[in-house]
Amino acid sequence: MFGWLNLSLLLKRFIVTISECGGSNVLINIFRQLMIPWLLALLLAWLLMVQWLHNENRSQQQQQIQQLAITVNYAIQANLAVAPAETLASQLRQIHNSSPLAVQHITAYNAQRQFIASSTLPTEAPVLEGAPLAYQVSTLANGSQLAVLPVSAGLGRAGDTLTGQLPDNGYIAVVFDTEFAWLVWLMPLALLSGAWAVGMLLSFGLVKRSQQHHHTDIELVTHHLHRLQSAQQQCQISAQLVPTLRPVQQAFNDLVSALDNKQSAHEQLLLQLNQRLQQLSSQCNDLDQQRQHFSIQQQQQQRQIRHWFEQSLILWQRKEQLQPAQFQRLLQLHLLTGHYQFSAADFRGESLSLTHWLSQHLQQLGSVLPVAEVNLDWQEHPNTLNCAVNLCQQTLNSLLQALILLCLRAEDVSKMTLDIQFDTGGEQDYLQLTARCNGNGLPAHCRQLLQSADMLDFQWSDADIALLKAVQVSGATFSCQSLDGLGCILQLKVPVQTEPVSSPRLLQQLLLFDEDTERLQTHATALTGIVAQVTKCNSLSELELLINSNAFELVLLFLPVVAPPSEWQVLFAQLRRGPNVLSFAAPARLPDWQDIMPTVQANHQYCLAQVIAFAEIRPKHTGLQHILVVDDNETNLAFVQVLLKNKPLLLHTATSAAQVFTLCQQHKFDMILLDIQLPDMSGVDVARQLRQQPQYQKVPIVAFTAHAMPDEIACYHEAGMDDIIFKPLEPAKLDSLLAKFSLTASVKAP
Repeated sequence: MFGWLNLSLLLKRFIVTISECGGSNVLINIFRQLMIPWLLALLLAWLLMVQWLHNENRSQQQQQIQQLAITVNYAIQANLAVAPAETLASQLRQIHNSSPLAVQHITAYNAQRQFIASSTLPTEAPVLEGAPLAYQVSTLANGSQLAVLPVSAGLGRAGDTLTGQLPDNGYIAVVFDTEFAWLVWLMPLALLSGAWAVGMLLSFGLVKRSQQHHHTDIELVTHHLHRLQSAQQQCQISAQLVPTLRPVQQAFNDLVSALDNKQSAHEQLLLQLNQRLQQLSSQCNDLDQQRQHFSIQQQQQQRQIRHWFEQSLILWQRKEQLQPAQFQRLLQLHLLTGHYQFSAADFRGESLSLTHWLSQHLQQLGSVLPVAEVNLDWQEHPNTLNCAVNLCQQTLNSLLQALILLCLRAEDVSKMTLDIQFDTGGEQDYLQLTARCNGNGLPAHCRQLLQSADMLDFQWSDADIALLKAVQVSGATFSCQSLDGLGCILQLKVPVQTEPVSSPRLLQQLLLFDEDTERLQTHATALTGIVAQVTKCNSLSELELLINSNAFELVLLFLPVVAPPSEWQVLFAQLRRGPNVLSFAAPARLPDWQDIMPTVQANHQYCLAQVIAFAEIRPKHTGLQHILVVDDNETNLAFVQVLLKNKPLLLHTATSAAQVFTLCQQHKFDMILLDIQLPDMSGVDVARQLRQQPQYQKVPIVAFTAHAMPDEIACYHEAGMDDIIFKPLEPAKLDSLLAKFSLTASVKAP
């Protein structure tokens, strides 16, 4: 950065120096540089022109002399034979005087180069030293020019005393001066001087114009330098400067580009620094808020810990006033509240089966209820049989007790239901505990405590609500719906880790009775995990009919909340001789029912584990009779299943011949209802192949078809079919068919 500033200062100093040295100094320097070349060029041009003019003038003069000599030659040649020497001399003088040339004298010579006549005195005649054959010009000793021209006729006369007889030819000599024409020398000089003056004026104008351009460009550069010093951007010089300033322009533009890049980089860096500063400021504010929030939380937690210890002390002070079981229960809830409130611990523990765990803790959980005042029903979902959960047993026990205690806070509670199931539909598995009760809902102060977020509002007697609020710190969710006159619904969802386990069906046929249709359906759904077929009924007459007409492995009775009528005494007497029975009654009527059936238990003592335990220790039987119904129409199969629902039979279905052969290899069926028209093979061919197998040679095979002609019936019997039944299937005809082949008898003993 400092280097660029130094370069800027140097450029400015250079431009200022050029400005100070401008004007006349620039012109003087330019003239000093141009004067000598101009003068040399002018002198050389003048010399060349003078030489050319001199040569041209001399050539013209020589041509004129030659013409003069020729004229003399013709004049003398005509008078040569008759004219005397004086006449010739007179002619020569006449020609001499009339000639415009600077002729000194004209002389005639004979062939022997002897003087004949002259335009001037004979003494001035030059002496010819040679005999030229053509026109010849030479220079005399005095600097004059001598032009000699041979003539075609002689110049002498006969009887001449000087020369005697002359030949026909001779010579004409013309002596002339070569004049120095000053005009010839001065005119080129004047012309060249004028041209030089014009050139100098033009040069001066160009120099002046160039000087103005210099000043303009220097002012432009100075202006951009001022802009650059004021930190303005886009200061490049785009105009074309004079050549002397173009390096400065290039350097200046490079400097501006570099400074613009530096400025952009600095602005970008400044923007980043500002953003970073804002981020740091925001982080500082967040940290400050977190610190304040943490300080508030710490102070609040200290108050909560102090409050928790105070309530613990009060609880211990009330120990003598509480029942031992009640004190232990409240103390356990209070300790767990502190554990989850202050440590944010998770719920993990040993792997356990909820079904078996519930059977082990039913007595302890039932002890929370007031004797014979509230009827508690446990409802277990089938998925509790298929999953094991990693959960702290003590936490689960305390949470269930807290739900029961909170429901008991509602007014006029007489019925309570606790539902246990897994919610495995999302990424996290949950154990869902739902408590429902009738009555007038929770009191107002309980609803306020459930809505409060401050644990300082809870007293030692609110340990149930405090625990349900504290477990939310560890990820649990709790909701409460309380309506006057409609009771309340409490739901707690605890995040857990589950493991799949196998749960084989232990029973084939079970009869379930309950006058409460809602509870009947709930228990039937839970039993589907361990029972193949559950038969439901909700009236005494239907119960008697089913017991008399079917054989069940277990009868499960939930007795009415009334005094036992006489009909039940007869039914119990019959049940003692019949199948195994598990019966449950409301605590308020439990003594009355136990008078006629000592094995009756309280409703809150029922769980799936009792059914599982019965199935595991029950006497082993060979099983119910198996019937195979074959039809490619799903509607017909569903209708047959409805008709056989309450029958002590195990129903198997198939829709093709391939399935028939596969099932017959896996099971030994007691009867087969075989459709005639199957997609892959005729029912007649299936019957023929089954009769070839030893285990199916005596098994009843009944044709199951919509219509049949007499010849077709004969074909069925020929294939080994024992009977025929038509579609649509009628219940009476089906019962008659089952009775015919003894498929309505009881379960066979081993």
